[in-house]
Amino acid sequence: MVAHNLDYSSVPTTAELESNGNKYTVNRRKSNGVTLSKLTLALMALAAALLIALAVGLTILLYPHCTNAAPEALLDTKSKEIAERLPTNLSPTHYRLQLIPFLHEQNFTSSGAVTITFKVNEETDKIVINAYDMQILKDSVKVRELNGTESISVKDQRFNNVSESYTIDLSENLLKDKEYDVEMKFIGQLRDNMQGFYRSQYLDSKTNTIKRMASTQFSPTDARRAFPCFDEPAFKAKFTISIGRPSNMSSLSNMPKRTTDTMIERENWEWDHYAETPTMSTFIVAFIVSDLQAYRYNNPSGTQFTVHTRLRTADQIKLAIELSPKILDYYENYFKIKFPLPKIDLVAVPDFGFNAMENWGLITFRETALLFDENTATVEDKKHIVGVLAHELVHQWFGNLVTPAWWNDLWLKEGFANYLRYLSIHQVQPSWKIGDEFLLDETYQAFKFDYFKSSRPITLNVVNVDNIRQMFDSISYSKGASVIRMVSKIIGEDNFKQGMIRYLNQYQFSNGNHDNLWDSLTAQTENIKLESSLKNIMDTWILQAGFPVVTAVRNSTTGTVHLSQKRFLLSKENASDALWWIPISYASDTNPQLDDTSPKFWLKNEPEASVTINANHWWLLNLQQTGYYIVNYDEHNWRKLVENVMIFPLETRVQLISDSMDLARANLLDYDIPLRMLTNLAIQDKDISFITHQAALNKVSYLYSMLINSPIHKKFQNFIFRIFDNALTNVDFNDQPHDEYLVQRIRKLIVEWACKKSESMCTNNAQKLFRKWIENPVQNKIRPNIQKVVLCTSVREGGELEWELVYKHFMKTDSVFEKNILLEALGCSQKPWILNRYLDLIMQNNTAIRKQDSPQVFKAVANNPVGSSLAFSYIRSNWDQLNQHFGSAFSIISKMVAELPTYMNTEYQLIELKNFKKNNQNHLGTSSQAWDRVIETVQSNVEWMGHSYKSIEKWLSDQAHYYGLQK
Repeated sequence: MVAHNLDYSSVPTTAELESNGNKYTVNRRKSNGVTLSKLTLALMALAAALLIALAVGLTILLYPHCTNAAPEALLDTKSKEIAERLPTNLSPTHYRLQLIPFLHEQNFTSSGAVTITFKVNEETDKIVINAYDMQILKDSVKVRELNGTESISVKDQRFNNVSESYTIDLSENLLKDKEYDVEMKFIGQLRDNMQGFYRSQYLDSKTNTIKRMASTQFSPTDARRAFPCFDEPAFKAKFTISIGRPSNMSSLSNMPKRTTDTMIERENWEWDHYAETPTMSTFIVAFIVSDLQAYRYNNPSGTQFTVHTRLRTADQIKLAIELSPKILDYYENYFKIKFPLPKIDLVAVPDFGFNAMENWGLITFRETALLFDENTATVEDKKHIVGVLAHELVHQWFGNLVTPAWWNDLWLKEGFANYLRYLSIHQVQPSWKIGDEFLLDETYQAFKFDYFKSSRPITLNVVNVDNIRQMFDSISYSKGASVIRMVSKIIGEDNFKQGMIRYLNQYQFSNGNHDNLWDSLTAQTENIKLESSLKNIMDTWILQAGFPVVTAVRNSTTGTVHLSQKRFLLSKENASDALWWIPISYASDTNPQLDDTSPKFWLKNEPEASVTINANHWWLLNLQQTGYYIVNYDEHNWRKLVENVMIFPLETRVQLISDSMDLARANLLDYDIPLRMLTNLAIQDKDISFITHQAALNKVSYLYSMLINSPIHKKFQNFIFRIFDNALTNVDFNDQPHDEYLVQRIRKLIVEWACKKSESMCTNNAQKLFRKWIENPVQNKIRPNIQKVVLCTSVREGGELEWELVYKHFMKTDSVFEKNILLEALGCSQKPWILNRYLDLIMQNNTAIRKQDSPQVFKAVANNPVGSSLAFSYIRSNWDQLNQHFGSAFSIISKMVAELPTYMNTEYQLIELKNFKKNNQNHLGTSSQAWDRVIETVQSNVEWMGHSYKSIEKWLSDQAHYYGLQK
């Protein structure tokens, strides 16, 4: 690699930017190819000169113009269906990038220059790169052989909005195996959409002034918004980056800063020059210009950590400082591969679309995913922060060092990050017993997607940007993690670990795919006899959608168990003929080895098989639910499991209540089984264990929602309160900072359920605490873990006054954690007009509700029985405006849509949903999968009302005398 000397002249000059003439190619999303002649431009320039005062003109000359290109959401999404990949005839090896962001009210742009060195794989007369939402100075485009002096003539240049690409036609061919440079100058847009190189702002509480910063979010396909590039993960290269900034601000990039120079052509501006990066993909390139405060510290292996945050939040970095070096050290020892960069910056960005982004050496976070305020953050906030830190640090190996070759294998980084974080969290917080929560947070979250026919395989061919964005879902993250957990149990955890290390070493600084992973793991399994190749087994889990239900019926006389498999679906639609290689582990009362999760036999990609299991009373399959499937037993065994449920470990109780409730919801099991099991768990669990109560109440929530408007809702509510009486009466509001993690988790869970009843003691106590808080919020501060339930209950039971008091506090507080709690509480009102007014705040720019928090507002209303229909009406009335306001990134619209079906269970509601989708089928964009899932959910809810409502009603009536229920 030949280094290029920095040439300040390569950044567009003010004169070049202002006298664009016909020298620029402008990427405007609604242009339809319209171009202006030189004569027209000259006349326009003359007219402008007559209208603009000389002083104003001179001022404007200091900065590049901001384009009026239409927001991305205005594009017709149908045009993207045929989007093209970049050709593979060129491979970039190095970028020399210079950028200057301008953060001024009338000028949110960036000016830049890039020189891309590339190798020619196949002879061609075209250079095709990605570029989007930017202007390119046509006369600046130069192509020459590496180290050459003569430029190759450029015949034509053009944008393609569908493929988000830029093509340069040349007068002669680029020769195979030769290296060339292409250089160009460009103007980018610093929008507020949290994509590409974008602007963020916050209120400085000391000066009461707005402060601005520029940050990046390039994953998955938005580096092309910041600079022209080969913006696909397999096009890895090295980057040498220089960032221009005002002297009173600072900059960051992936590598340490090498030098700083005064910018000769701009007074009080400086250039920061950064060391060359390792070979890496464009989506993990990052740079920031801000006045955030920096706090440095080291980890045991010498990697320098720095946390960057607003001055006001400096006291909230303790958790990140304490844990991030320990987590990195754990991964370095686990992978036997040292983190390859000299430093890691952790940056809390006020406006941020994802929870965090794993940019190599410069990890960016939403503030609530990095900072921890002990005075306003809940125990769940703390868990979330530690989980995000652990997830992003896994990515420094899985995702950055070894990158999926294409977005179809997104799970190779997100699934591994979700799975491996449990190992490091257990290392740094062993008392949390975080592994016990894997089923709740990963497997069952993935099931919620896989319940439906509209689900997708883990590995899925994606052809355009909308497809790619929709891959960032629970299938890639949580199902990916669950399948990884399953394969680790199939081949043994030590073999799995060594196979992972082999994969990382073999493909480091390069790309891998799922076949590469299977090969690396297979190489470590010579000591294991599998029924088929690991690839054949695991491809059945990643290349087809859904998961199986294994039906197991045992002949008590012979001990023979007949096994059959089919895809599990909640609706009555015919399941596909999909088959899986299913690993079967088992235990019984005669062989109670519940911790031996290795497969004892297989359902070999076949519809059915028979095995023998010795048992006198009960037997279990799929121990600890390490296989990604559920089991339906014969009635005799179910009854025995119900009777003996309390003898099993907590994780097995979670599995049994979850499987039985899901089977009953799908009309594959009589509700008598899960309701009796639920009763035994609730009454007999005197220790009030967290994960079993969480699992049970999660499943109860579905029944609660389906029955909320029915005549039997009160009876069902009384039943739940009766069987959970031990927990609901013994857990109180006495939350203390020193309480253990699990104590805090169970308290928060139980009090939120206890206050669902308006006439309960919990509701009465919550209102008392609220009144004291209103009198003196400082002296009578409510502990964060109970603040949501206190405020929500009081807003629910109150009226406009209570809502206004909470909203006033929302506007006043500067704690991002407290703001989140208040946003949820404001959605608890029972007044429709208040909820409609609240929804209207979502798109009002003059509110304190950031774009990233809008789904939370919508969810708060949609999950309120009074607000459910209002939420759907809001979406129907504002669909185009919502898409224009939020765009397609970060699944903001999809998250809103996903909250709609909570209380929907009528044919009329189903028809309304279908009609809306049909009428807007060409404008669904990245929410298309969410709409499919919502419609299927409501379809299954309607079916549930048909096949289960009467049976629940009869069961409650039959059991009335046991639980003191009114007939």
